[in-house]
Amino acid sequence: MRVDFAFGVPNRFRSSCFLIDKLYQAGRQLIVFHGDPRALAHFDRLLWGFQPTAFIPHCLADDPHAAHSPIVLCHEAKQIEAAQSVLQQAWLLNLDPDIPPVFPHSRRIIEVVSTQPDCRTQGRNRWRTYQNQGFQLKARELNPQELE
Repeated sequence: MRVDFAFGVPNRFRSSCFLIDKLYQAGRQLIVFHGDPRALAHFDRLLWGFQPTAFIPHCLADDPHAAHSPIVLCHEAKQIEAAQSVLQQAWLLNLDPDIPPVFPHSRRIIEVVSTQPDCRTQGRNRWRTYQNQGFQLKARELNPQELE
């Protein structure tokens, strides 16, 4: 399994919105994970309003439309597993400070790491954990203008 780290963004959630928009426009399905339902609800609101003209069809995992959405927001392992059964080619975007629950059919994980010290430390910890588990790791420094 491959994990792509994107470093150097000023705001992890906001930059992730732009990244999701790019991936959605390219036809990619995504599962977004954060273990805190309140943080995930905050991210949900950001996706609706991060740009006045952007429309990214998405929903929370417990929404009845989740089975038909190309982007599903999850806060539990069982939600990821259910979303992966519907979105069989989906990538997983992790917004949690820790590594997400990973399943054998997870093909690719994306990690966005901001320039904030706490986020950088958490990102380094996730990198080491993935590395110790034998994941293929890729790192890329992002230019914030590249996403917006």
